[in-house]
Amino acid sequence: MDCEELIKSLWLRAEDNIRTIDREAKEEAARFEKEIILRINGLREEHAKKVAAESAKTSGHILSEAQNSVRLMRLANRRKLCDRFYRLARASLVLLRQRDHSEAFNALSMELPPLSWVSVRVNPDDAGTAQISFPGADIIPDERISGGMDVITGDNSVRVINTLEKRLERAWDDILPYLMEEYYEAV
Repeated sequence: MDCEELIKSLWLRAEDNIRTIDREAKEEAARFEKEIILRINGLREEHAKKVAAESAKTSGHILSEAQNSVRLMRLANRRKLCDRFYRLARASLVLLRQRDHSEAFNALSMELPPLSWVSVRVNPDDAGTAQISFPGADIIPDERISGGMDVITGDNSVRVINTLEKRLERAWDDILPYLMEEYYEAV
């Protein structure tokens, strides 16, 4: 083989090697590209799952906060309604005076223990009836009392508040559920 044939043979082998290297490089690039695509898709899926989980967690938190806010608003509104009912009930006590209140006053005074009452606080309109029921006691007119009496013994050891206001206050926890039930049935 002469020199020219040797060079030609080397060129052919070099071209074959180049084609082989090129083909192998392209195959390696294709495999690498597929691997990258698979990794990217896996990362996208993983990211989508994380985003969905975080979104669900955030949505749950927001929903929970909204439900708590609604509960707090309902409680506040219910408290306002209860307070309003109480104010209305207390303001309505004066209507009980429209009937023959002296009978009611005497019934309330009969509930008191038989002690020596020296100070009797009453509605100004009941001062005369109080003078009869509590002879010798200091009768103190009090506009804040709609009916009944607030009495104290001479040594200040016993005080009995038997006013309509105090009776309403004591009974309020029993009355309120019925008022609320009627209110919500009517609404």
